[in-house]
Amino acid sequence: MIWSSVPGLLWGDDRPDACLLFSQSDASELLQATVSPGVVSKAVSPAGMSCRYFYKEDGGVFGVTVTHSTSATISEEGIYASAADVMMRQLRARKNSTYAASFLRTFSDLGEESFWDGTALWLRKHDHLVRIRPEPRVVGTFTDRAAADAAKRERSLALALAAGKVIVARLP
Repeated sequence: MIWSSVPGLLWGDDRPDACLLFSQSDASELLQATVSPGVVSKAVSPAGMSCRYFYKEDGGVFGVTVTHSTSATISEEGIYASAADVMMRQLRARKNSTYAASFLRTFSDLGEESFWDGTALWLRKHDHLVRIRPEPRVVGTFTDRAAADAAKRERSLALALAAGKVIVARLP
């Protein structure tokens, strides 16, 4: 898969911009569909900004949401101290839950630290925290709901990892 690049992403301050970090054309290429312009919203716990791209097909809505937080926005919120603190606590919580641990996968080649929680990829590079949550269209015939859910998780993980590689390269 070939990705478009956005050279020279600069943050004049510590405000995150998820739509700048992962563009509409990036999302279209990732999902192999024409997606909406980014829908921006404020994120909480951890504080930052989210950008959601979506498309409609066969009565369903599919897409990807990228949430970008910085240590500055996180500490201002007052729940966590930094991006590293969020990652440490989120990872510990998942390891301490039998159910959550069953979906947990960690990666050593994506930012300083990253993990998959079953629905989203969390990654950190320096003071930047990014959460990537794909909602892919999964086509096929499955023996039961569990098989369909597993197929969706695997497709979501593959998409999140592809997006994560693009995003990590753009983070300062």
